[in-house]
Amino acid sequence: MSMQTLTPRETARRRLLDALRREGPLARVEIGQQLGMSPASVSELTASLLDEGILVAEEGGDALPGLIRGRPKVRLFFADTLGSVVGVWTGFNRIELRLVDSAGRNRASRHVERPLRNLEAEALMDALADTISAFARDAGAPDVKAIGLACQGYVDTRDGVVAWSPVLGTRDLPLAEGLRQRLGRPVLIENDASAMAFAIAQRDPALRSGRTACLMIGDGVGLGFLVQGELYRGARSGGSEFGHVRLRRSGPQCRCGGRGCIEAFLADYALHRDAQLIDHRPPPASLIPSEAAMGAIVDKARAGDAALLGLFREAGEVLGDAASILIQTLEPDRLVICGPGTRAMDLLRPSFEAALESQTIPALRSLATVQVVESSLDLLTEGVVMQALRELDLDLARLKAA
Repeated sequence: MSMQTLTPRETARRRLLDALRREGPLARVEIGQQLGMSPASVSELTASLLDEGILVAEEGGDALPGLIRGRPKVRLFFADTLGSVVGVWTGFNRIELRLVDSAGRNRASRHVERPLRNLEAEALMDALADTISAFARDAGAPDVKAIGLACQGYVDTRDGVVAWSPVLGTRDLPLAEGLRQRLGRPVLIENDASAMAFAIAQRDPALRSGRTACLMIGDGVGLGFLVQGELYRGARSGGSEFGHVRLRRSGPQCRCGGRGCIEAFLADYALHRDAQLIDHRPPPASLIPSEAAMGAIVDKARAGDAALLGLFREAGEVLGDAASILIQTLEPDRLVICGPGTRAMDLLRPSFEAALESQTIPALRSLATVQVVESSLDLLTEGVVMQALRELDLDLARLKAA
């Protein structure tokens, strides 16, 4: 991806493309309202983008407010012939893949069970590259322009390095460059909680203003923090490892090697581990329980199992404590609870809300709204696909030499 400075005209093109990527198809008048541009400027920019085949126009629908009654609006959207991107999520010995065309339409998806945890760096990158190549080939997508990859753990997005991940067996992995060399395509990598936060914010315009903290629960516990719809980055351009904040020094074992982390009480593997001790259920085939295994625990708790209800009650308290820490340290406008772990939110909610109210300074608690977004792993690949498409839009915004 080129880092050259954009000219003023290219910057205007980029803003226009970004609005269409964010909001979906828009009419020219709507583009002008979104960007504060004059009708003449919008017409000039869109005319060139249409001529270059970057945008296409579609007529239909009702008249826009203020226009002649019955006159059809003309919405502009991305052409689907500009190439495609592949989104990838790496979990514990599993890979989720998604193919999306340049218009943002899903074309194919795949779930792959493949051993990754014990592979050395080169073998790991070979395995990922082979899996991505096979998926793109089988999906009939020879025009892949970029790959976006979401990974658990501490991800340095600037240098494309996975410094540490609980699902990979190697540290300081130069994943972006390693995959770029193998696939011959630009590779963007992201922490998976940040990827989910970005995807959720793209779906809900209300989350793209102010400060939004997305607390993801599921395989682990992660945090994506957005300011005006853009991901907040740390000193190494990474995200937060909020799930590894220690709550209790003598607490349960966490995957990071420490004890008493938020994740060690709340993640799927922690809940399943404790459920095994309660009702002697068989251990999962891997360290991370399946969705079916977690669903069985939730169903049994809902049926009235007192011990399992107690397990979710304690997890809800931890979730409330975690939310209180976030509100009192970051002062977000909104706190979003998301991720596959929201499957049990009805069981977590009573103790979550009680802990949140009792542990949070009232003046700060009143500043933040809390909402739950039921979400699956699909949002992880959706988030990195959107980011990869935006990077491609940067190249599309550049004026080609005559």
